[in-house]
Amino acid sequence: MRARWDILRLELKRAWKRLPHMAAGAVVLTAILGIIVLAAGKILYGEAALGRISVGVVLPEEDPMTQMAVHMMGSLDSVGSLCDFVFMGEEEAKEAFEAGRVMGILEVPEGMVEGIMDGSNPPVSVLLSAGGLESAVFRELTMAGARTLGAAQAGVYAGVWFLEAAGQEEKIPKLVEDLNKIYLSYSLPRAGYFRRELIRASGDVDSLQFYGVSALVLFLLLEVIPVSGYLTGESPVLEQKLRSLGVGPLWLRAAKIIGLGLLLMASGLIFCGGACWLGSFSFSWAMLPALCFMCLLAASMALFFYECTRSLMGLVMFLTAASMILLFLSGGMVPSVFLPEGIRRISAFLPTTRMLECGVSAVLGRADWGAWMKTAGCGAVFWILAAGVRRR
Repeated sequence: MRARWDILRLELKRAWKRLPHMAAGAVVLTAILGIIVLAAGKILYGEAALGRISVGVVLPEEDPMTQMAVHMMGSLDSVGSLCDFVFMGEEEAKEAFEAGRVMGILEVPEGMVEGIMDGSNPPVSVLLSAGGLESAVFRELTMAGARTLGAAQAGVYAGVWFLEAAGQEEKIPKLVEDLNKIYLSYSLPRAGYFRRELIRASGDVDSLQFYGVSALVLFLLLEVIPVSGYLTGESPVLEQKLRSLGVGPLWLRAAKIIGLGLLLMASGLIFCGGACWLGSFSFSWAMLPALCFMCLLAASMALFFYECTRSLMGLVMFLTAASMILLFLSGGMVPSVFLPEGIRRISAFLPTTRMLECGVSAVLGRADWGAWMKTAGCGAVFWILAAGVRRR
């Protein structure tokens, strides 16, 4: 047992000698990542994420009711906040679409309102441009309008079928008229459906804190590079001798992870102190245990990568690439709400996701034991894997 504690003491002594290298790397990385964090919020929430959508509308000439309905639709807040309806002839609309002056064309058929009332539902021809964010948003608006209309028509059809089954066909016209009034009264003033609530793509933290946590995770992973020489393994003869004294690969790897974790803890405190000084983070006691778990997980990951590559150059290349890829998949570079569903499912099992959760708990100043224990469990998995790879 004494031999194990001697090994741990020697590893901590080796780590202490690497502290100047770690401090120098921490200053450089903090400066670089700080600039990235300050610029990232403006990139995510710029002045205008979405441009106005110009839509050419072709109306029937001799149908005042349809013209009034389309003008009313263009005045809705949900439509008018994004779209500009430009009323023009058919040929003029096609020329404007080909020239790129409008992003879509609505060809409204004659008798559209009467068709909605009697259930014939004449189709509206919609021509959209192939790509672009504005085109995608307009496509979603048209689909939402079609679903709203479909729900209203389903209610009318259900009422008509009920009266037909009950043998009360004479009440159908009155029922259709009343239902249409009800649906129109709910559909047109759609602002009453919603309540205003601030939703951030970055979740519970603001954009500056979100990118600050992401920078902290990347900082801890890349900070291993200045002290990568600390991870060099013992000679086979020394390991054989230590094994005879009862010190196996698990304890050797654990001592190395603790030593590297303390180095990362020191540099992480420098990073968090700078973030608190700049106002990005707010200091709380929950920051210390969260940062400790993050550092141990980063250290165990780095040791596992080294045991897999068995060279410092391979460790640097693999650690840099893996850090960038894993952080992106975890929603650290681009918020996860903007990522495809498949990537969001994968991110739940990634170690960087656990580190991000710990970082958020540190920023918010809350003791998230669930996130801490998941991070500790993930670090234990990498510790066992590193010992297994080394033993093999």
